[in-house]
Amino acid sequence: MKSNQFTAAFLLACFFSSAAYAEEHVVNAQATKFHPVVVFAKPGDSIVWKNMSGHDAQSMESLIPEGAEHWHVPMGSDGSVVLDVEGVYVYKCTPHFALGMVGGIVVGEPSNMEQVEAHAKGMAKRAVIKMKKAIAAR
Repeated sequence: MKSNQFTAAFLLACFFSSAAYAEEHVVNAQATKFHPVVVFAKPGDSIVWKNMSGHDAQSMESLIPEGAEHWHVPMGSDGSVVLDVEGVYVYKCTPHFALGMVGGIVVGEPSNMEQVEAHAKGMAKRAVIKMKKAIAAR
């Protein structure tokens, strides 16, 4: 009987261990910028957007790692996403994109930076430049 209880406890610990080590990273919308502009996370961490009144957060086509899912935090709603695929992610606030409201997330290794650089245009390039500077400063 004790070995069954031990086995059950061990399996539960293994099941929840990855969640126990996951971190939550908060991004605040401030006027027409995200703060911080660049977030460094590990696979399985969650990114939480707050103070989103009048803003949204949306991943950008061709500016996320291959195999990663696109996300959209709706306008006016605080929201979150869990990122499991390593690489660089560029996202925007749709209504304030032309004003430069873009952000970047680096999950694990920035393995897709060249691909993102090749596809980033306009204001998205600003996020890529800031991400490269933040990566170099680490």
